[in-house]
Amino acid sequence: MARMIRELIFGNTYLLYLFACVAAIVTILIFQLASQKKIGLLWEKWFAVCYVFVSPHVNLPPFNYLHFINLAEPGDSNVAKLPWVFYPWVIFVLSGRFISFFKNQFVEALSLLVSKNPGFSLYCLLPITSTLWSLVPEITLKTGIAFTGFTIFSFYVGARYEWPELSGLLRWGYTSLAIVSVLRNPSIGAEFAGITGHKNAFGSLMVMSTALWYLHYSQGAKTQKERWIALGFMFFSFYLVRATSSGGSLVNSLMLIVVVSSLSFLSRLKFQWAFTCIVGFTVLGIITSVYIIDNLEAIVVGGLGKDLTLTGRTEFWPQLIAAANQRPWFGYGFDGFFQQDEIGEQTPAYFIYTANGFQPKTAHNGAIAVLLSFGYPGLLLILSSLVTNLVLAVRQLSRSPLSESGIPIVYLVFIMLNNITEGSIGDIGDVWLAYVLLTVRLSIDSSKSPSTGSRIYGGDLSRPLHPD
Repeated sequence: MARMIRELIFGNTYLLYLFACVAAIVTILIFQLASQKKIGLLWEKWFAVCYVFVSPHVNLPPFNYLHFINLAEPGDSNVAKLPWVFYPWVIFVLSGRFISFFKNQFVEALSLLVSKNPGFSLYCLLPITSTLWSLVPEITLKTGIAFTGFTIFSFYVGARYEWPELSGLLRWGYTSLAIVSVLRNPSIGAEFAGITGHKNAFGSLMVMSTALWYLHYSQGAKTQKERWIALGFMFFSFYLVRATSSGGSLVNSLMLIVVVSSLSFLSRLKFQWAFTCIVGFTVLGIITSVYIIDNLEAIVVGGLGKDLTLTGRTEFWPQLIAAANQRPWFGYGFDGFFQQDEIGEQTPAYFIYTANGFQPKTAHNGAIAVLLSFGYPGLLLILSSLVTNLVLAVRQLSRSPLSESGIPIVYLVFIMLNNITEGSIGDIGDVWLAYVLLTVRLSIDSSKSPSTGSRIYGGDLSRPLHPD
């Protein structure tokens, strides 16, 4: 149906002109309305929720065409060029908001990000720069442009909004995705993937949705009604975690529930002890997660002949590391390694198989994914950024309410757990969006004294926002 509509519009010149005229009229009306402060702020929040909604590469038209990853698609499809139209359109209709941001916040926010987390800032330059040494420079350039555009818009959202607003935007973005997934496929069965196309991707989203709603229930909700709503969406999200049949997502969800429950205890510890506890718990969580999933897998594979999270990974990970060691200083360029279909035997990925003949198309591990793209220097940059964020996040535990300071802690633990079996930190998706948001926000908040609170930054320069 979507294909028929697309062909009807783009194949008929008169309909295309009519569509363009209607779009121009609607754009002018929206632009005029958005010039009013409250309406502009409301629409910016709706855009941010939409941005969270499309970030995991949803397969639901028209939202699947709005992701920046479409810029990296091969060919000259008109639909693939939609981000070139949509995001400039957003900037135009919300130009008042963007101009205000660039006048009052941009320079300071960017300077704080560069000074507080230089590893992250340098890492963000690598995707486009790696075009110079990529095996497929044209593909790397397109993907690098998509990464840069995605990161810039994520930076804007992270610098524009405080933690309470970001928490609301993320929760409702994930929950909207869950609701639409259930409405689109009400018969929820085993290995439910929603509108993401893969159970692990959907499971990861529901893990964070569960954790954020639980955090809001335990720390952020101000009324009994809010608490009941938060509790309801928490159980709804956890139910969908179980529906994915992903052992990794289930373990990660339980781990994050423990983290949220421990925040009050951690906030009373000195920095050194709190940092040690979080690192120790994460390491223990990684070991436990791998052990449980690996044993669960053996049971299910032996009894039901099914293929779960770690199947084959331990077979091709050493092969991928060996391939990375062939180009240790620069890697193969962003999205330059797994190009078997494009350049065949010219990439070492062509020769990587498991014992049963499976050929991976992704690294299924965050560190290995970064290593393949940018070599050991790139891996060191992202690891230094991660450690910096963890230090800043632990410091915030004693400076801010747990409803705010708990968010980056939860996300950082999740990212470390998730990237053991998924390469999400090296992908242009929901995990990278979350990482940019927390990195930008932590860099800005670390410059404030506890007494300053949130009076400087946020969607409104004069007062904090409360989208919930």
